[in-house]
Amino acid sequence: MFTRFVLILLVTLGGAGLTIQMAWNARLRTSTGSTVLTTMISVFVTLVSLTLLWISPTTKHGSIPAFNSLPIWAWFGGVFAAYYLVASLIAIPILGATAVFSLVIAGQMLAALILDSTGAFGVTQISLSTFRVLGTVLLLIGVILIQKH
Repeated sequence: MFTRFVLILLVTLGGAGLTIQMAWNARLRTSTGSTVLTTMISVFVTLVSLTLLWISPTTKHGSIPAFNSLPIWAWFGGVFAAYYLVASLIAIPILGATAVFSLVIAGQMLAALILDSTGAFGVTQISLSTFRVLGTVLLLIGVILIQKH
């Protein structure tokens, strides 16, 4: 359905959207005075947005599986979203958006490299290669350089 180029574009736009979301949330936090309340508002808006998408006629509605039909960890991915939102809201005013998102990308790359190479949590296993490791190392070097003012 989607070409590789379209998927790359959509994911890149999603990443840009996360950065804008954090800037908007940081501004909201100055008015609410609470990182957790700001995160709750953001998650509520996310839930409303997803509900509107879910009820559209072009979306598969799916069904909620029985709790015991999945490993327990499969139900708790939202914990990381909450952590990410709160940590980013705390860090952006101090470190700036570029530094925070370079650190987010570094964490994502390290975790992704581990997940891919081990096949943990049902991720398709992709062997480590020199290019994958080198690309990750170069990204991490970029993260270090971005931290230098």
